[in-house]
Amino acid sequence: MIPNRHLFYLFGLLSLPSALAATGSSDFDGDRLKMPADQITVVLRQTPMPELGEGRLAKILTRYYQEGLGGPEHWEKISSLKVSGTLTLHDGEYELNAFQKKPDLIKMTIRANQRELVLGHDGEVAWQKLPGRESKAEPMPEAEARRFKHSAYFGNHLLYPFASGKQIQYIDTVPVEGAICHQIRVTLDSGYQVDYFIDIRSYLELKVLNMDLRNETTNSVVYKDYIREFGMPIAKQVESYENGEWVSSLTLDEVKVNAGVIPWMFEMRP
Repeated sequence: MIPNRHLFYLFGLLSLPSALAATGSSDFDGDRLKMPADQITVVLRQTPMPELGEGRLAKILTRYYQEGLGGPEHWEKISSLKVSGTLTLHDGEYELNAFQKKPDLIKMTIRANQRELVLGHDGEVAWQKLPGRESKAEPMPEAEARRFKHSAYFGNHLLYPFASGKQIQYIDTVPVEGAICHQIRVTLDSGYQVDYFIDIRSYLELKVLNMDLRNETTNSVVYKDYIREFGMPIAKQVESYENGEWVSSLTLDEVKVNAGVIPWMFEMRP
């Protein structure tokens, strides 16, 4: 049986960030985005990298969008991603192939010893096809589906900073993985809290910490060896941990941007 318990956050490596609802107030000036509620239009909520104005958090995110992600012009030209590589778990190595398409379509295939696990999200339903000749694609169990949907987002939750159901806050500037990072926290109405650690020099994500606020379990992902495709940063080395324990390593061998991915590829089929 190819395990799927620890695969749900792997595609944080394809993620790029998101942000804040204009509700509440901060005790520290500049630690939250400031925008009067009556100025947050539908268009603004649907803008991945809007102008954010003044304040500490606004300046950090603006530099992150431009220097870390390559700016809105590059982002708009990207529609899909195809990657392949080697996934290492406690019990061995697996071949991984995956496709992702905006906004939240994803399909992952994990193979070893002529056995294959397929995981997907078609924009509505998170599904799986377990190893075995007689196996058919079926919806994931509720808890696994919720986790997989959280990881299916193309780009991360620092993009679309005024989207409904988000809050974003500057937490601190801290040492992480041998670098100094801005720690930015996104709280989602799905019940997840995501901390992004952004290198203050390169403005790349070095680490992402996901916490499920419903059960307080945590998953962290560490990114290394970045390359850029169409201006988008992609980490070729990804280490995943759950509740502080190592669970997987992913090494990417091939990356293709805008590789002709189409929506029907993500549908749940028998």
